Amino acid sequence: MKITDPSTREVRTDDHPTGALAIRYMFQGQENMPDNFVMLVAENVGHFQMVRHRHNFDQFRYVISGQMNLGGGSVIREGELCYFPEGTPYGPQDDQAGPLVLTVQFGGANGYGYMSPEQYRAGRDSLEKAGRFEGPVYLREVNGRLTKKFSINAIWEEAMGSRMLIPAPRYDQPVIMNPKAYRWTPVVRQAGCFRKRLGTFSERGTSAEMLRLEAGAALRLPAESATRLLFVLQGAGTVNDQPLGKHFGVQLDPDEGGQLCGGEELVILCLTLPAFETGWEQAEIAAVEPALEESVT
Repeated sequence: MKITDPSTREVRTDDHPTGALAIRYMFQGQENMPDNFVMLVAENVGHFQMVRHRHNFDQFRYVISGQMNLGGGSVIREGELCYFPEGTPYGPQDDQAGPLVLTVQFGGANGYGYMSPEQYRAGRDSLEKAGRFEGPVYLREVNGRLTKKFSINAIWEEAMGSRMLIPAPRYDQPVIMNPKAYRWTPVVRQAGCFRKRLGTFSERGTSAEMLRLEAGAALRLPAESATRLLFVLQGAGTVNDQPLGKHFGVQLDPDEGGQLCGGEELVILCLTLPAFETGWEQAEIAAVEPALEESVT
């Protein structure tokens, strides 16, 4: 089990092509594994603009304060959670400074994994020797012709050493969840404990839920074959007798359980990333390489 308070973490402002995000990393998985992940809190400290694009990994974003737009009139408002499926396009985005967002990015069901922050920086630094970045676009001269590529795609290929594949979209758009529209349901045989099951996604079975413990209540989290990432939205308490405060994060590894206790009413967002299994068949629609200038305007 790992516990962290993001307010104590280093702030990075160079880990996104826009340069508009101040990022505090909370937890990371294992590089070069299909279930690699990162959990972070990002504050929009500048004018954030991104072209319409898509990724070969999954994401959750919970808006702690403010709001963020997804393009096409879609907005994630304060207190809402959004699931961004691998392969599903979104944008263009255009936000002024202000929003504070919890973000979890992780390898999707296609098994392509997730590029770690360290791999991102190494790939970016290598590409800068042969071309240049202009916001979300990477430009390089090839055989006398200036080529453009979505910068995150270019960095991924440089860092991972292979051509990027984008899976066919399982969902036609990101899925926005408004937890206030869900009912709290009692946790069986756990007095004073309630949950909201927000959703389960893709064949991997990735899920999101909210937990609420009344003051003095205790909730047992049995071991699962999954990584669980918890984020305290409200209140204070303990996990395995270790203190928890507002916006603290907890990482429970596969086959690791825990015990939550509410010192005062405690509300937690819990994201569950199941372990990959063997024997999965290929999708009927094949993944494809991004077009040469896909998502670049």
